[in-house]
Amino acid sequence: MIVKTKENQISFLYQETDPYFDIGYKILEKSEIAEMLPCRRKMQNDKNKLCFYAEGKESVLLQQVLPKLDHNAVVDILYELMFLTQKVEANGFLKKECIWYKYEHIYYNTAARHILTAILPITREFRYADGLDWFGRFAETIAKVSAYLGKEQAAQMEHFIHLLQYDKISYDEVLEEIERFGSGMSGILAGKSPKEPDICLQLYYSGREGELTFQIDRSSYTIGANSEACAGVIPENISRAVSRRHCMIVERNKKYFVQDLGSTNHTFVNAQVIPKNELMELSNHDILSVADVEFRVKIEQDRQ
Repeated sequence: MIVKTKENQISFLYQETDPYFDIGYKILEKSEIAEMLPCRRKMQNDKNKLCFYAEGKESVLLQQVLPKLDHNAVVDILYELMFLTQKVEANGFLKKECIWYKYEHIYYNTAARHILTAILPITREFRYADGLDWFGRFAETIAKVSAYLGKEQAAQMEHFIHLLQYDKISYDEVLEEIERFGSGMSGILAGKSPKEPDICLQLYYSGREGELTFQIDRSSYTIGANSEACAGVIPENISRAVSRRHCMIVERNKKYFVQDLGSTNHTFVNAQVIPKNELMELSNHDILSVADVEFRVKIEQDRQ
């Protein structure tokens, strides 16, 4: 990916074809994330190019405005930078690695009092031009913002980031700690979403040849005819039309998607075929057809 900047603009030219680019871009268009810079899609030499614009006099580079903000406003920004990782992932498809966290490219809307940055429809982590990985860049930006809170709280944030890196603490727990840094917030904290209950997915099949129940209990669950390669096995007495590795159920942020794995007889959701290399979201009471085997989808909250 080639990244270029000029006054109030950041552009990203994709060098490789990403099969999930189109669906990711459509999700971004519908998400209406307030912290995302306005974006325009272009084609350049048959390659996708995204241009992000900081429009209006109220959009100022964060590094320019930070020294002028009071303590609570800086706490708000720190909280927002952390919370944005969860907001982006709430759609169930995009990942936090989509967020462009380069400190020098983050803007601040002085009227609405929130950050603005590029959010990219990518499905894998990328490295920045200087070789730093996503988490490294994220940690660097958090450290630069935290520096305006004073030595004690900056040191606390450095410790929290270290714990995050090694999965010793959750993002929710860090957000709770940031809330203790200040009072009289500008509204970002008030808009925080409550924790959602756990969601579970079950697939039911019942026919003259027998019955099947699949409990999806992992982030990826493969269905097919091969017992060695699949968690959900459809035996020959139920169907001979199912491929060895037919389809995969993927859980992302409490939402479930199905992807066909290049099967011979295809995978369908409510009689709609799933295009190659695409994920289709599953909803409660959908009919998931694995070749000629029709499963009823049941999605419910964990009441424990």
